[in-house]
Amino acid sequence: MLRQKVEEGFRVLTLEAEVDADVIEFIKKYQALASHLYWSKRLGIEPSETVLSKIDNEIKSYWKWHVIDEDDPMYLFKGIEKTPRPYSTIIRLPLVDALHERKGAFIHDGKLVLRLNKKVEVPIPKRALDWLNKRFAENPDKKTVRVFERGGKLVAQIILHKKNVVALPNNPLLVVVDLNSSHGIVVHYWDGGLIKTEKYKPPNRSAAWHNVKHLMKLRDVLYNQGCITQQQINKYSAIIRETLSGSMKSWIQQTVDKIVRRVRRIAKRHGKEPLVMIDVPDDESLRGTSLQRTLLSFAKYFENILSWYGIYFEEARLYSTVCPRCGEKLDLKMKTRNLRLMTCKKCGFEEERDKVPLYWALNKLLALKGEAF
Repeated sequence: MLRQKVEEGFRVLTLEAEVDADVIEFIKKYQALASHLYWSKRLGIEPSETVLSKIDNEIKSYWKWHVIDEDDPMYLFKGIEKTPRPYSTIIRLPLVDALHERKGAFIHDGKLVLRLNKKVEVPIPKRALDWLNKRFAENPDKKTVRVFERGGKLVAQIILHKKNVVALPNNPLLVVVDLNSSHGIVVHYWDGGLIKTEKYKPPNRSAAWHNVKHLMKLRDVLYNQGCITQQQINKYSAIIRETLSGSMKSWIQQTVDKIVRRVRRIAKRHGKEPLVMIDVPDDESLRGTSLQRTLLSFAKYFENILSWYGIYFEEARLYSTVCPRCGEKLDLKMKTRNLRLMTCKKCGFEEERDKVPLYWALNKLLALKGEAF
């Protein structure tokens, strides 16, 4: 019997909008009331009658049932231990067709229409709308919207969910993704022979770090002079995080999308189903570094997109300094700007370091097939 597993993928579109103060007040009130119910359920105690009365009198029915009716399909506290705390995200509703506008959020004339304490329209940029239409065409299983407040603005996240049952391909196109490479990412495509190798290197963030050091110095000077409060210090920290993460997050998303497109295209060209093996970072030399965080974020996003498209993948330890034939440690025989040639003194194995994980992946593939048949 073939080895099977269930993969779940998510695609998220985040929108922000300036709205009336009463809308933000409604969100905060809803969060406060739902937080009380959350902790009551979490601690196993009865909720306050005052809170229940406020929910009954002040929250409209199409929001009310999500927090009090456990049979409601959008009930917020299913699996309470895993439920996000309400102060971060609480309002959740189905994304439906405009013909069923009273049953949830819907998209009409390039706008996301929400029914909060009143109708709220959030414009969707054309590029985002095109992206969303492409994702809808890929037939997600669920479409929901999360609504919360951040920095005085309304934030709406359109979340698309897709579940796929995938099986280990019999004669696959093997794709090996090495995330431990000093190049950042190395991808090998194999179909009885090496089709191609691609390398992707994270962007140089030295300029971003320079700006961060300047911000930290300015923050410390202002704090020592008593010119800023702790709340303002937190804003500096948020700016610093955004400075360091913005370009890297964009690079991760663009690179993952490019690799997945090529995996699907090459597999179609060769008439095969792809099998992706991912070597997630576990190198002592990377531990605790910004590169390790980048590669781990890359792996998480990459696996999510593979799951969305129903592409079978496995995480596997694919060594670059251990011989795939005999298991002995490889020695560096020659190093140039573009080549690091590794050799095994015991069995004579010799190969470029970036290609050694490919041999380990082939060994793993044989082991997987042995389990599958």
